[in-house]
Amino acid sequence: MSDFQFIKAADLKNAYALLAKLGRSALPVAGGTNVMPLIRMGKAGDRTLVNIHDIEALAGIKLYRGRVTIGALTTIATLAASELLLVKAPALCMAANVFADPTTRNSATVGGNLAFSSPAADTAPPLLALGATLVLGSEKGKRRLPLCEFFTGVNKNALEPGELILAVEFPSCPHSAFYKLGLRNAMAISVATASAALRRDKNNCITDIKLAMGSVAPTPVRCYHVEQALLGRKANGELLPLIEKAAAQDIRPIDDIRASAEYRRLVAPALLNRVIAKACGHCPNEGGEQE
Repeated sequence: MSDFQFIKAADLKNAYALLAKLGRSALPVAGGTNVMPLIRMGKAGDRTLVNIHDIEALAGIKLYRGRVTIGALTTIATLAASELLLVKAPALCMAANVFADPTTRNSATVGGNLAFSSPAADTAPPLLALGATLVLGSEKGKRRLPLCEFFTGVNKNALEPGELILAVEFPSCPHSAFYKLGLRNAMAISVATASAALRRDKNNCITDIKLAMGSVAPTPVRCYHVEQALLGRKANGELLPLIEKAAAQDIRPIDDIRASAEYRRLVAPALLNRVIAKACGHCPNEGGEQE
C-alpha cells in the first residue's frame, strides 16, 4: 500500500482552503469506496486525502418548488430508502437499490459516484435522464454545470482544481425508471444500464423524454437521437424499431471482461425499450439487475 497523508476538513470553508493549498495533490474522500481500492493498488500515488465526510451541510434530500436537491455527501442507502425520491424521482431510487451491496451503499455517496466518473456509474444515467445540474464550489465561489457536460472521458470530468461537487438538483419526474443489466454477483459492475424520464399527453403521446445509458461509451451518455425519434410517438410498446434505428448513433461500446461491444449494441435498444415501458408503468417497478 502506498504512503499517503490524511487531513480532516473541519467544515466546507476549511475544505476549500485545503484543496486550494494542496492543488492537484489533493484527493477529496467521503465514503472512500472508490478511493480505498486505488490506494490498495498503489494508484493513488502520494496524494493527500482530504476527508470531507463530516460536512453536514453537504448531505440530505430536499424538495422546493418542484425541484429536488441532493447533497453530495448523501449516501446511496439514503437514496434507496427515500420516500420522496420514490415518488418524485423513482429512477434514482431504483438505481440506488441495485447499487453494489448494502455495506457499500451505506458508505458510498452520490457525489463520490459522480466524481469518480466511471462509465458504469449507476447514479449517472438516472440523473442524466432527470436533466440534473451539478452545484460545484471552491474558494472562487459556486457554479452550476449541467450533468450532461460534466463527464469528459473514462474517470475524467470537468471539475477544476480545488473544486468540489456540493449538490445535484433536478426537476421532479414521477414517470422515470432505471434498468440495470449485470451479473448475479451484486458487486459486479454493470454490463449496461438505461434510464428514462418522460411526460405524455392525454392521448398517450410522448411530449418530453430524456434517455441515458451507462457502460455503452467512454462516459455515461444521453441518447439524444433516440429521444428525437420518439417525440410525439404513442408510448404503446411499439417503439423498438425506432429505438433500434436511432440508438447506434448514441452509443460507442467497447469489449471488456463483462461483455463484448457487439453484445452491448444488441441489448441497448431492448434496455431502452424496457426502461421506457417501466417509466410508463407497464413493467414491474424493480431495479432490474439480472444475469
